[in-house]
Amino acid sequence: MIKKNKKWLTVTLVLLVAGALFLFVRNQNKLSDQVYVEVKSVQGPLGWGYNILTDGKIYIHQEFIPAVPGKQGFKTEEDALKVGRKVISKIGQKELPSITVADLKEMGIGYDSLAGR
Repeated sequence: MIKKNKKWLTVTLVLLVAGALFLFVRNQNKLSDQVYVEVKSVQGPLGWGYNILTDGKIYIHQEFIPAVPGKQGFKTEEDALKVGRKVISKIGQKELPSITVADLKEMGIGYDSLAGR
């Protein structure tokens, strides 16, 4: 009777360890599929811009305001970061990371509409 109980206990313990190992490996694979994305401001000769970094490496380098004529930097660091966060949001929603004039207006981003003309 004791040998039979030990056998069941051993089988149960092996199954629990195997199940825990399976869940651990599965969760590790899920984590490795994730990418850490962040926005950082950059200041250049035209004003403020932003970098979108994935796992610490530059994915998008944007020195000027997208979607407007000419090359003009953002007037403030916060404007650049706001647009960078919008780009990250679009990436997260599996959309193209492009910014439109409508996006800029919605975010209250000011720019000179006559620049570059």
